[in-house]
Amino acid sequence: MKEKIERVKRILDKTFPKAHKPERSPLEQAIFTILSQNTTDINAEKCLQNIKNLTGNNLEKLKSYPERKILPAIHPCGLFKQKITAIKELLNRWDELKEKLKTSTAKEGIKLLTSIPYIGSKTARVILTFAFNKNTFPIDTHCKKVLKRLGIFPETWKPDRISEFMEKTFSAEFNRKLHYDLIRVGRTFCKAKNPDCKNCPLKELCSYAERNLLHNIQAQKQTDDNR
Repeated sequence: MKEKIERVKRILDKTFPKAHKPERSPLEQAIFTILSQNTTDINAEKCLQNIKNLTGNNLEKLKSYPERKILPAIHPCGLFKQKITAIKELLNRWDELKEKLKTSTAKEGIKLLTSIPYIGSKTARVILTFAFNKNTFPIDTHCKKVLKRLGIFPETWKPDRISEFMEKTFSAEFNRKLHYDLIRVGRTFCKAKNPDCKNCPLKELCSYAERNLLHNIQAQKQTDDNR
């Protein structure tokens, strides 16, 4: 597994030489990550900007705002009630929480963040790696899809087990960049429907791509034979 992951990383470093580095404060990153649950980054960015406009760039003001005042700002992101609950609880604990997260281990940080309602281990890991430079390997929908199709990990492994393996095996920098590069692959090539296996940089390592390309060749041949 380790060798194949390293091969994937080398290929993606060539495909995406520039690492993803969001220019957000730790609090902005934490709120953005909550907003991004079950929606696109574009929607989450729009909602974060709406909140910044609403609060005059003082995000901590949100904890005193009633739900009805926050709701229009985060409407594009959906799951309004749970996101408002999570953000308010995060803000109520932020002063103490951010100091603990600076010095905690990744495992301790995950435990702290998942004690907040509606923050799961994936959201916690994203906050920790991008806001606090911790060694975590978050697995979102795109990562899960690409890793499954690559067939690197046993089918029985759940996302948390994959994350823990990556965190024990590789560095924070390695995991942070690979996490986001897999998202890039998922968005650009490895789509849920009609994946672009032909142009995917990982096609030589991917059994799914091999099967998909063969299927397309056979389908084209069948079409040509029927003409």
